[in-house]
Amino acid sequence: MTIMAIALLLAASSEPGIQIEAVPGRGYSAKVATFDSSDAAIVMGRVKAAAQERCAKQSVRFGRHYFDNRVDTARNVMLVENLRQSFFCFDPATDPYKPVPADWVASPAETADATVFVTRFLDRMNSGDAAGIAMMDPLIEITRADWDNLHNGAAQHRAEGSSGTLTPKLETWSNNPEDAAYPGAYALFSVIDDHPGIAGTCGGILVQRVREGEYRISQYDVQYIGEALVQQQGLSDADLDKLCQR
Repeated sequence: MTIMAIALLLAASSEPGIQIEAVPGRGYSAKVATFDSSDAAIVMGRVKAAAQERCAKQSVRFGRHYFDNRVDTARNVMLVENLRQSFFCFDPATDPYKPVPADWVASPAETADATVFVTRFLDRMNSGDAAGIAMMDPLIEITRADWDNLHNGAAQHRAEGSSGTLTPKLETWSNNPEDAAYPGAYALFSVIDDHPGIAGTCGGILVQRVREGEYRISQYDVQYIGEALVQQQGLSDADLDKLCQR
């Protein structure tokens, strides 16, 4: 066996296996046991390829995505464990979700309506009101326990007994983004948190325009940075920007 062949064999043996299981009435679930978080993009690329292979000539729509984290103290690296990615196959010819024209532009009224929608969602997130679950895409499969975890994650760094608001800030509209579950128009919002104890936020909220005047949360990916961390680490604004880009 040549040196190149040995190298390829070793590389292949180190890749985590992907197990795909049929879920009656709900498509499929791709499962990956454990891998380094630094390999997440590569692993997800393999998951997407495996899903497309399973769907063959049909298209793939991805749903709920979740995983656990653990630190490998021996190597001082973050591990991703028990990754689950749901997906199902569909025929684009019969798909009720249609793309918007590439040059579609949101009107001021559309932007205002989407902002009101996200503001209402954040008010519910802020208070822990589970009515916010119904504002999210059913594909995400958010449970009450998931919702409570999202609320607790938003509240964990706040000064005890403090009050404040979560305010959306429109970043951009996107037409038919490649990685979205459905074609169409999407608005990306960042979040401003004025609670005492919060230094800033990373990430944002992706909102799908289902049709004119109707919206739903397609992705919620907001991390809240505590003042305590900033003070302990002596982080500057530039450091916070870098932290958000990781």
